[in-house]
Amino acid sequence: MMNWIKKIDWYLWGGGLLFGIIIPVLGMKLPITRAMWVGVILVIINCCFSIWLGGHLYRAAGRWWTLFIFPLLFLLAAYIWMPPYTYYFAVAYLAISYLSCSLRKQD
Repeated sequence: MMNWIKKIDWYLWGGGLLFGIIIPVLGMKLPITRAMWVGVILVIINCCFSIWLGGHLYRAAGRWWTLFIFPLLFLLAAYIWMPPYTYYFAVAYLAISYLSCSLRKQD
């Protein structure tokens, strides 16, 4: 049991939960406009996390399927709590994470 716990990438899962579910859902509750919520939280913060995630997965030699964890967690939260146009951000986060990881492989 302990080996399984040690193998979990806590940065990946914790960051996926934090940036994929908690921050976007709580950001909807803030007294800011919808445009500010999309611009600041969904574009700037989550795109920066996607770039970091791609680099982290490259350095940690993560498996290819781990690129899907953050976008799928975000898609789940978007499906339950957010407007339908936010579904497309999950695809963008997957693309950004993949590009960040693959561009580091070329160096």
